[in-house]
Amino acid sequence: MSELLKVSNLCFGYDETPFLKDINFSVNAGELVSIIGENGSGKSTLFKVINGLFVNYNGTVIYNGKDIKQIRHIDKAREIAVLYQNCQCNFPFTCFDVIAMGLYPHKGKLGKLRNDDIYFIESIMELTDTIELADRNINCISGGQMQRVLLARALVQKPKLLFLDEAMSGMDIASRIKMTDIIINECKKRNTAVVNISHDINLAFEKSDKIVAIKSGEVHSFGTPKDLLNNKFFREVFNVEVEIDENKKYFRIIL
Repeated sequence: MSELLKVSNLCFGYDETPFLKDINFSVNAGELVSIIGENGSGKSTLFKVINGLFVNYNGTVIYNGKDIKQIRHIDKAREIAVLYQNCQCNFPFTCFDVIAMGLYPHKGKLGKLRNDDIYFIESIMELTDTIELADRNINCISGGQMQRVLLARALVQKPKLLFLDEAMSGMDIASRIKMTDIIINECKKRNTAVVNISHDINLAFEKSDKIVAIKSGEVHSFGTPKDLLNNKFFREVFNVEVEIDENKKYFRIIL
């Protein structure tokens, strides 16, 4: 697999005091990489830096061989999609209209949808269980439905890199698992890389190709779930004891 995103020697602070310190990891095309850690460890700050919201950092964030600071906004919009935990829409668009916005970077806001565009949008809506919401006002649906609509919009965008910031937190567990599987399947099919901030460490260990564990603004560990699934890891990163089954596929927090 080819390397799509590389973070090297990244340091960032909100003031003169460094908050993120010497962050290093990479993401290959087709991989799902989850960023985990305790509250306040630096996950969300790291997320904002690597997707371009904060630019006053030291070190480099390289996307597809280019410094992400040097990539034009429209070019990033064509290849990078971002889905946050709590998104709102202040205009009375239908859910279909919101999902169709995923094509804006490719067609422009005034670009007319062709029949094949509509077919593609509807296929993604079927996949994400949002087709029945097509004519509903985006402001008149539940939080979990909203997250599915926004996920559908991100998939319609056909990104090469997808950033997820607790994007499925408003869903019930069954929907969260289903949407995660959809993301994995669609991204493997298109060779899309996914960077996912997650508080659901069980799901992160079950579904991720690799995991970045952040502790006090630093990378404590970076590797496959199998590499990290041990008692020492959970003790040092989350201050808990766990019980791991003999096949090292699952764990249960016992303290």
